[in-house]
Amino acid sequence: MKTIIFPTDYSANADKALNFAIDFAKKTGAKIIALNAYDLPYAETVMTHSLLEIMKENSEAGMKKVEEKLQAAGIPFETRCLVGNPIRLVKKAVEEEGADMVILGTKGASGIEEILIGSNAASILQSVTVPVITIPAGSHFSNIRKIVFGADFKSKRNGTALTQLAEIASIFNAEVVIAHVIVNYGIDNQTVIEAKQRISEYLKGIPHRFEVLSGENVEDTLLQFAAEDRADMIALMSRNYSFFESIFHKSVTTKVAYHSKLPYLALHEDVN
Repeated sequence: MKTIIFPTDYSANADKALNFAIDFAKKTGAKIIALNAYDLPYAETVMTHSLLEIMKENSEAGMKKVEEKLQAAGIPFETRCLVGNPIRLVKKAVEEEGADMVILGTKGASGIEEILIGSNAASILQSVTVPVITIPAGSHFSNIRKIVFGADFKSKRNGTALTQLAEIASIFNAEVVIAHVIVNYGIDNQTVIEAKQRISEYLKGIPHRFEVLSGENVEDTLLQFAAEDRADMIALMSRNYSFFESIFHKSVTTKVAYHSKLPYLALHEDVN
């Protein structure tokens, strides 16, 4: 792991996510690229230009505090204050830098906000192809000792996600609990046996166990199980939906990103 992109809005929760990113960078020897994006709707007015200047000054002032924290941590880093859409800028940074991960804080969303607006964190995890770790507001953790991974035992497109999961679990010396949720359907023993064998191949050397859960919906069941099992992180695989599919289908990955009180790891399914 060489490069971590850390988008920040300088909030208290972003500061908490920065602590996590610093710890992760120390464990892996990675460089952190801290990024703050600011933008206004386009308008050719003096007022808009003045506001952008103020936003630039505020962005640079906030980034100085981030720089101080990164310098004190003694890890390699870069900082960037950029004008533009934060989601597009994060995606661009990931691609241009060949980044290995994105780590950021999130406040979550609920009700009408979730339906109409969403959150930058959820949008970012859907737009990049590297693992994304979000640190939700109100989360409390000292170390990642147990990761609950919500798995689809019928999927055979999870090799990339499982490889990423194994690497991250190894970094933290964490146990992985692979949980499959059954909602209004059954699953035969042979499918379970084959899934366990297939998944275990990717988790060699990683302590892991399997759980088959039943519930009314996947996200609530996973979140409840993770809480009851005293997990420190919850992980899911993000589906590669087309543009039109993404409009009409809010994935379980995104729903859990909104509602998780644990650090949340979004992984990605195989491209082909």
